[in-house]
Amino acid sequence: MSTTIAVAGGSSGLGRAIVDALKEDGRYEVLIFSRKENPEVEKDSGVRVLAADYSSVDALVTLLEANNVAVLITTANVMVDPTPEFNMIEAAARSRVTKRFIPNAWSALEFKDEPRFQNFPLAQGKLQAFAQLKKTDLEWTAIYPGLFMEYVTEGLPSTLTINTLIIDVKNNAAGIPNNGEGKITLTYSRDIAKYILKLLTLEKWEQAYFVVGDVKSWNEIVAAAEKGKGAKFSVTYDSVEKLKRGEVTELPGHARSYELFGGRENALPVVQGLFAQYGLWMDEGIFTYQSGAMLNDLFPEIKPLRLEEAWKIAGGKA
Repeated sequence: MSTTIAVAGGSSGLGRAIVDALKEDGRYEVLIFSRKENPEVEKDSGVRVLAADYSSVDALVTLLEANNVAVLITTANVMVDPTPEFNMIEAAARSRVTKRFIPNAWSALEFKDEPRFQNFPLAQGKLQAFAQLKKTDLEWTAIYPGLFMEYVTEGLPSTLTINTLIIDVKNNAAGIPNNGEGKITLTYSRDIAKYILKLLTLEKWEQAYFVVGDVKSWNEIVAAAEKGKGAKFSVTYDSVEKLKRGEVTELPGHARSYELFGGRENALPVVQGLFAQYGLWMDEGIFTYQSGAMLNDLFPEIKPLRLEEAWKIAGGKA
């Protein structure tokens, strides 16, 4: 009897990339948990989509047990409200059949209980989730894959919705922190899915794993984009002083981030402050991984996509 794995948020984004990899592998019974049934995704993916009431722990326990879910992977959007994540953790802990849990970390930053993250809103939900998991009997691990490669390229096959941060590839623009020499870890979503497949074969998990597809500076990322698109980018360098004021160069692609936080008028200072803090940390170098368990080392047979190769694929040259 095959192990059943459910991916919460598996209808799109990284979750869909993981679902597709699990389905293609064929060793597991795969389910998608979604806020509502989705016949179109079900038909396209070949995977059952089950409606999950993320507001009810009891309903989630019933869903897990009724479908014999041994592993729950969460990728559902909990940026604004982490309550669904907390409820899934409690439900998995209460479920008689669920043994393993991968929380919605998937971050370029390794979130730790340290001063730099104490007043950082996006860190608090994740740190609370980790604290909650530590109180359970679940075997769990957080995955840190860097920034998605798709965010700094255009035309790469992907199930992700592109978020603009430092570089707006679609609009040939960038607002770069400081001098642009800070290094960033980048990984293609489909490579992340490959590593998750391998991770599931391990008998015991560490509580954090790291994935590195490539490491580049923002200057190198912009240069690769200009070469890949054959276009000159409009580049602004945001000084450390500007970043410390909570300000960044506004890019056309930031509009989607404003929508996530309630519209531009209210979201502008929030998004600017968030991106400014990211810029400072990027300049500091904490968007690369200096230590920890590397999935690259555990599974060297996987050859993750490099930035130059990504642009060749995006341009149909590979």
